[in-house]
Amino acid sequence: MSGNVIFTWTPSNYSSYDISLTRDTAADAWTRMRYAQYTVRDVLLYDTITINVRATPWSVDNRLTFNVFKVKTKVGDTVNLSWTAPFFPVAGRYLVYHTYRENRTIFSVRSSGVSYGGYNQSTKYTYLTRPFASTNIMFKIRNITLDDAGYYNGGSWAGSAWSGGGVVLIVSDKPSKPKITGDLNVEVNRYITLTCSSQSTSAPDYYSKLLTLSYTWFVNDTRIGGENRKTLRYVTRDLKYNRYTCTATEEDLETDRSDPVQINPLYGPDIIKFTPEPILNINDKLTVREGETIGPFVCTADCNPPCNIRWIVKDTDGFSDSRSELGTLLQQATQRDMQLFRCIADRGNKTLKQSIQLDVQYLDDTLLYTNGEMKSNIELDENAPLGISCRVDGNPAPTIRLSRGQADTELEQGQGTWLNYTIVTAQCTDTDTYRCRGTSTGFSNTEKVININVLCNTRFDKAGTFKSTYGSKSGTDTTINVAVPIIANPPPQSSDFKWDGPMQVSARTILSTGDVSYKHVIESFIPVKDHTYFGYYTLSYKGQTVTRITINAEGEVASRSSIIAISLLSILLGLTWFTVAVFVSYNRRYRNVHQNSKHGEERTQIETQNMTQHYDDVQGTDVYELEAQNMTQHYDDVQGTVDEGNYTDLKEGKTFAEGDYTELGQRDPETSYQELKE
Repeated sequence: MSGNVIFTWTPSNYSSYDISLTRDTAADAWTRMRYAQYTVRDVLLYDTITINVRATPWSVDNRLTFNVFKVKTKVGDTVNLSWTAPFFPVAGRYLVYHTYRENRTIFSVRSSGVSYGGYNQSTKYTYLTRPFASTNIMFKIRNITLDDAGYYNGGSWAGSAWSGGGVVLIVSDKPSKPKITGDLNVEVNRYITLTCSSQSTSAPDYYSKLLTLSYTWFVNDTRIGGENRKTLRYVTRDLKYNRYTCTATEEDLETDRSDPVQINPLYGPDIIKFTPEPILNINDKLTVREGETIGPFVCTADCNPPCNIRWIVKDTDGFSDSRSELGTLLQQATQRDMQLFRCIADRGNKTLKQSIQLDVQYLDDTLLYTNGEMKSNIELDENAPLGISCRVDGNPAPTIRLSRGQADTELEQGQGTWLNYTIVTAQCTDTDTYRCRGTSTGFSNTEKVININVLCNTRFDKAGTFKSTYGSKSGTDTTINVAVPIIANPPPQSSDFKWDGPMQVSARTILSTGDVSYKHVIESFIPVKDHTYFGYYTLSYKGQTVTRITINAEGEVASRSSIIAISLLSILLGLTWFTVAVFVSYNRRYRNVHQNSKHGEERTQIETQNMTQHYDDVQGTDVYELEAQNMTQHYDDVQGTVDEGNYTDLKEGKTFAEGDYTELGQRDPETSYQELKE
């Protein structure tokens, strides 16, 4: 049996037939057929099937209704089957057949009784109808199995049993244990289809094929609501470790749980982590000194399946593999050109990168350039340009400081790699030791020193302490100790200095150098043997005038009280310098008269020499300097004292012998000119 019903009718002389089929209450459209036969499939889905046949061209309806008798039971139950036979056979024997996988007679009925295969009784079947010859056929089947399912009918022979009527016994049992199938490896954010596969075990087979099973899905033994289909379309990364099972249900019979399956969602790499977590600065970089070691750092990434992890390093030459093992960056020394270490997590064609930026700090030695050259000593001529450049490479940018001398006097300071300092025209006073120093927090200072020696010609040091007018006695053993400050580099020879005055003198001259290499003092001892040695004296160096002094008789120096009084009066009247000049002119005029009266013609001759000297000074190139010295002389008379060739600076309370001297004030340049006119 196939679960189909075949309707046949007697062929006619017509070539076609119009057929309409009604299944239960649903009628089909008319269909034209050429053959006197029509097959209705899956009749167990219906209770009645009616066929209406018309032989063309006639419109006569020929109807036949087939009643589908079916009984449902379960395995292990007991069921009664019954139908009505058209007649009880005349031969007196009615055979009951079971048709499923084979056709077999299960028992026979006679008016006298029942035979169960040659036995009067059976543990499986019991005929229930009385009298035995009745057309109401009813019997009982015990301990139902799937093999008991099928078509039951009877008649005097097997062919009559298949011609209609009878009952189909449907035996239900749990569907087969489900099995979940599907590709369990899937990228996240994509759906996969899990299929719960189960088969109905109900009999007969042609009935089980008509059934639709319902399904129940479970995740970790918890039912998934709303999911009763055979397929489940669902996947998420969070359910990576979840177990899925299902059951199948046929009517009210539910299967056992399927074996669990586990989805393997493929994802990542996501969220790279470093262990230990590097401590970064405000610029999100890892601060480390050059030469120090970093690591180890373990790089992990959220991947399924696990990613392949490797480390690379970037420096000024680009990227290269770094020392690593199984995702761990091994301990290694840092170099200043290292910029970052990068972890790369790779899962097939998907990668994720994350870097540890480096801030490699260092401080290089100081480089000191003078006029573009790196020398520890440099010598240049006065008025030549002088450029000093300090270079200190470092990270962070170091502070660079340029200073000079033992006092470490700061000349320039800045932050960066370079510090430049320029002197447009170098002077002798720029001769010194220069120090360039680089500093950076956490590093030892680095510095470089250079000695700069500026060569300059010998000249009078206007900044030095100098006395231009002296009062002296005269005599064979009398000398004036004159100290003249000069600037010269290299130091001059004392023998190259010469004094010229009213008398040709051979002065003993000593050269001494102070704390500064280019500052010197020419100390001369000028003899004053008699009155002819009084007057103006000029100090020259290799024929070039350095300065002048005046030696007067000791009593001819104006008193300090007179000068002070005149100075105070001049301040009050606003004519200080003019008044002093007038007074000096008057005083010198008085001295000349007194000198003439006292010494007669000899004094007249000396005065004439002095006048001649003044005239020479006016005519020469050093007029201004001489006038300045005269002014200095008057100022010295007010501020200082003379004592046996030594002089004292009253402001500081020091003598020249102490090695400290300063330039004194100068008188009005017009004073000498006024004196000459008078």
